[in-house]
Amino acid sequence: MVRQLTREAMDLPAYQMERRQRILDAAKNLLRSNDYESIQIRDVASEANVALGTLYRYFSSKEHLYATVVYDWSVPFGAADEAVPDSLGTIERVTRRLQQALSAFQRRPNFYQTILMLRTSSDPNVRDLMQQLVLLLEEPFRADFSTLSRDEAADITAMVWAVLMDMVGRLLAGVQTLEDANRVLARFVEMIGLRLDQVEAGRP
Repeated sequence: MVRQLTREAMDLPAYQMERRQRILDAAKNLLRSNDYESIQIRDVASEANVALGTLYRYFSSKEHLYATVVYDWSVPFGAADEAVPDSLGTIERVTRRLQQALSAFQRRPNFYQTILMLRTSSDPNVRDLMQQLVLLLEEPFRADFSTLSRDEAADITAMVWAVLMDMVGRLLAGVQTLEDANRVLARFVEMIGLRLDQVEAGRP
């Protein structure tokens, strides 16, 4: 898969791209087994075998680094669509995407927890990255809703993202089970299906 770069990385020379990616990979490895709050920025520098000052040349803060980490980790979910074939109907495709998202949460809960925390950051670098991330992850859903008007497709896509992240937040807080989350998402998708049926029947 061709890596989809964040805007801030596009103009770096090759050797700096390699070093930057090494830092991201080290930070990603630490997040696989540790929660975001317990990771120290110096731990990432040590894992990547770079000086702390070198790390700060590429990332202005821990928030900035981990916003880039979760973006980098999420790229395959937005760009690789082989597991959701076009032969499926719209509702089946949306259901498959949401199931994939919950499966990813089960494998890497710390990554989802980090996304939820960074969504409210006041750092402009982080806000920009999180906006890029949302656009990346929403694009397949917007394509699924292509039979709707552009505005309605965007609105329903935003609702899907909001419901999914709310379910993830409840799972992380331990106030909801995975079975509960799947039930709520299935019911929400059924509601979307009713709207799609209206459109197909020519009703506004």
